[in-house]
Amino acid sequence: MAKDYEAMRAQAAQLMRSRQKKNSYTQGAKRTYFFGYPDNIVGNTTQAGFSDCSAAVAAAIRAVAGINIGSNTNAQIKNRANGAIVDQTDGCYPNENNLLPGDCLYFKGNSGHALDVGHVEMYIGNGKCAGHGSGTGPTIKDVRAYCASRASKSRRYFMAIRWITGGEGSGAEIAGTLGERLLKRGCAGIDVRELQAQLIALGYALPAYGTDGEYGAETEAAVKAFQRDHKLEADGEYGPLTHAALMEAVSAAEGETDEEETPGAPESGEPAVVITGGSVNARKGPATGYGVLTIVHAGERYAHIATARNGWHCIAVGDGTAWVSNKYAEVVDVEQ
Repeated sequence: MAKDYEAMRAQAAQLMRSRQKKNSYTQGAKRTYFFGYPDNIVGNTTQAGFSDCSAAVAAAIRAVAGINIGSNTNAQIKNRANGAIVDQTDGCYPNENNLLPGDCLYFKGNSGHALDVGHVEMYIGNGKCAGHGSGTGPTIKDVRAYCASRASKSRRYFMAIRWITGGEGSGAEIAGTLGERLLKRGCAGIDVRELQAQLIALGYALPAYGTDGEYGAETEAAVKAFQRDHKLEADGEYGPLTHAALMEAVSAAEGETDEEETPGAPESGEPAVVITGGSVNARKGPATGYGVLTIVHAGERYAHIATARNGWHCIAVGDGTAWVSNKYAEVVDVEQ
């Protein structure tokens, strides 16, 4: 039975509308919880979640079509050949006659990215778009008015991509998104290919096989090298802690922060780690064998980055990260 691609695009737009003002903005590892934290069930409209502009549109499209369009705006623009470019301009406004609900609207905003892309919204029909650029979102906006608010050379609208195309002009691959499953030797898929591309971009060479999409000995060795450099257990497996560290490294290397907001302390509703002990050593890794970076104190709150298998919590401290024992700290949701 043929797929109804028009219905799929409309469903993606509806998913964006359904999450209106449900999510806190983050560019950390929690941004994948578009449909609510901690369950992240597609279609959930009651549980608060997390996202940023690129994670929001990627989650909606993946939910209805299984398409991995890329983990951030830079990756999405680099992947544009796998979608259909339905509108492009040197001006500031899209030709709305070219748009269908579910199309993604791309804006300038980061000179370190391909085509200077810095932000994305989804067209949801009737002259409206939805996206999550900062604060609580996604928010619904008038397309013309929003484009007018960004009508400068460095922030303007410039391109619309239709990712759900029904096969016409699209080579987008069907697969899971990087970070959704444990990757190890023997795995294969577009998520492995994305991991390989990110490793190469960060300086971890894969000279023999490159981005072949197969998790072999060469990829395993590169992952081990990355893990050692980031004070993680160098087991060569790409799990949640390695994914969190990679996303942080990629964001830092690419300058992923959009011009509209600089991430800082946890926003309302974003998980934080509260220190429950007295004066607690915050260490370089998730065990007492790692060196002490600083001392944290009872009652202090820090952004939650990840939790190790042994229960230790990784927290944001200044411009870096540190680990604290779960004996003296706990993860909580910041009150709304």
